[in-house]
Amino acid sequence: MNERIRGLMRAWAYLVIGFAVVAGAAYGVRQSGIDFLALTGMQQRAVTPGTGTGSAGGQKSGGAGNTNRGPLPVETTRAKVSEISDDISAIGNLLAEESVAIAPETSGRVAAILFKDGENVKQATELFRLDADLANAALAEAKARLDLAEANYARNQALRKSGNISQSTYDAVATERDLARTAVESALVLLRKLTITAPFSGTLGFRTVSEGAYVTAGTPLVQLDKTDRLKVSFSVPELQQGRIVSGQAVSVIADALPDDSFTATVSALSPSIDVNGRALQVRADLDNTAMRLRPGLLVRIAVKGSPRRAVLVPESAITQRGEAAIVYIVSDGKAREAKVKTGRRLDGKVEIVEGIAEGDEIVTAGAARLSNGAAVEVMSAAAAAE
Repeated sequence: MNERIRGLMRAWAYLVIGFAVVAGAAYGVRQSGIDFLALTGMQQRAVTPGTGTGSAGGQKSGGAGNTNRGPLPVETTRAKVSEISDDISAIGNLLAEESVAIAPETSGRVAAILFKDGENVKQATELFRLDADLANAALAEAKARLDLAEANYARNQALRKSGNISQSTYDAVATERDLARTAVESALVLLRKLTITAPFSGTLGFRTVSEGAYVTAGTPLVQLDKTDRLKVSFSVPELQQGRIVSGQAVSVIADALPDDSFTATVSALSPSIDVNGRALQVRADLDNTAMRLRPGLLVRIAVKGSPRRAVLVPESAITQRGEAAIVYIVSDGKAREAKVKTGRRLDGKVEIVEGIAEGDEIVTAGAARLSNGAAVEVMSAAAAAE
């Protein structure tokens, strides 16, 4: 009896193991994609009414095996011709029309300062006076020598008329008189140089000395700038030097006054190209009568170019493939690939120099999925986004 029970248990164990092996094999076949029913010859052919085809034909016409996709949805627009200009943009600085560091021509002690810092002054306004005691003494001595020379000359002139002195004596006296006059003029010039005046009308900066300071010739005392007119200094690339000429109007915007635009006129071009930056230096004159701008401000310059007509397309129509720019043109329901040469970029659009013509229908959305000759369906922007 026990032997019979053990036999039944072994049979059940073998049966369970057999079912496990069969189930594992079936799972592995299913995972590998092999049709188990076809291998076992148990596949049933499902005949489609009216076609006479079995399950193989049904698979061929199924969605997973169909490689013929429908038209791809795209959004398009027409290439348009617009009028543009080749403007030049640059960054520059404002300079005073005239600027000088006031300095004495001779050494001396500062006796008086005759202005306030930041004051507007007229030409020839006295700014500094240096101590003039020695200069006045030298002038007085020179004048005394001149008086003596003039008296000697007058006496010798009377003697010459009577023939009582030689010509050489008379000439020596006349020379002494001339030298005395020159000494007086030199003393007057030295005295005038001790009074330092403004060489032109403008605005003063901050003085660097105080009264009583001893200064030497050439020591900067104060800066003087003429700011009712300013110079705009900027440079343009050498490749654009032919597009800017003297007398041309340029637009100037200062970062300090971003809401205001000023107009300047090109006044001079450098005769040579800067070999370091490969650029042409340009100067333009700017009216600053309102005194809203100051020398040293950073400004942005726009030089308007001559207007011309150009084909423009949206930036989204350009597909970069390596170094080549590609645009898809839609014709007869298909997308045709066209290599284009681009020009200027402005306001979200790109100039097409060559490759497409005005009126061509170009793809602006959905180009990433396209290939040359692909069937397309032009849809609205909302449908294309879906």
